[in-house]
Amino acid sequence: MTDASETDRLVNTDVSALTPTELKAHLAAVERRMKDLLRTERDLLEANAEALADHPTLQARLTQLRAKHLDPGV
Repeated sequence: MTDASETDRLVNTDVSALTPTELKAHLAAVERRMKDLLRTERDLLEANAEALADHPTLQARLTQLRAKHLDPGV
């Protein structure tokens, strides 16, 4: 499944039709996906030092992302 289709699937799930167990699993999947997207954002910012030098808001965002526990298992 592509990244976009996985995100679309999670966003478009009708949670009102889920059982409590299914809802818990869905929320866990959403959290994993969000962490994955935030890790990707962090990695892209870390790989582009030139962009950070000219944009203090991007540097602040990278600092914010580095403070979050985004690595798998955390």
